[in-house]
Amino acid sequence: MPAKYWPRSMLYEVMTIVPPHFATDEVAGVGEVLKGLCEKAGLKVVKIEELGKIKLAYPIDRQRFGVYFLLFLEGDGSEITKLDQNFRLSEQVMRHLVIARAQGMPTIEYKLVSYTPPLTAEGKRTGEKEKEKEKEKEPAVRAKAVEKAIKLTTEELATKLDQILDSDILKNI
Repeated sequence: MPAKYWPRSMLYEVMTIVPPHFATDEVAGVGEVLKGLCEKAGLKVVKIEELGKIKLAYPIDRQRFGVYFLLFLEGDGSEITKLDQNFRLSEQVMRHLVIARAQGMPTIEYKLVSYTPPLTAEGKRTGEKEKEKEKEKEPAVRAKAVEKAIKLTTEELATKLDQILDSDILKNI
């Protein structure tokens, strides 16, 4: 498509996910790398925000967590393909998404919250299955503790049963 059909001076919102293996002091450097990739594509960086480390909905390249960056870029649309290529070739970017913002710069502040797993077919969260397994193990552990605490011979057990059967409790039933 010829350049004359691209909108002039459009604002773009870019969300990127960076691998979590960077230390907290290295994350700022990764932000500068992202800024450099955008400027290399010919876009002007208006704002860059680090949104933090969060658990992903599904693993990406065997990574369970990612550091999210939100960038606001300004330029005409012809640079977006170059930016997309730069992000795809970069080792610092696992995933990215570019959206054109016709409304301009948003005034709200973004805040990410932790990922909540979806419901299973039984209507429970995936993490709840492990909790149920632990609860099922608890009575077995208690029974073993009781067995260890009370050690009776067969003769002692027989006399206790006779006492219970001869007691007043069963006569009233």
